Amino acid sequence: MAKKHKKTPEEKAAVAKQKKQQRRARRKKETRDNLAKKEILQDDRFFFIAGYTSGGAPYGVTREEMGLKPWEDLEENN
Repeated sequence: MAKKHKKTPEEKAAVAKQKKQQRRARRKKETRDNLAKKEILQDDRFFFIAGYTSGGAPYGVTREEMGLKPWEDLEENN
């Protein structure tokens, strides 16, 4: 029976770093998937909120850029 190889501290650190990167990638994908499943994100200024800055400010396409008034639907504009 072969002896088990004991991991060095460097190997343990590398494994921990890889697992952390995998968790981060999985959470990022889950967040992207959840946003795609939800309705189009809107507020009184934005027609479509594409995302948020690290400071929490939304960015995307404004209603003004779409030629709409706040909360006006596309059907109402045609």
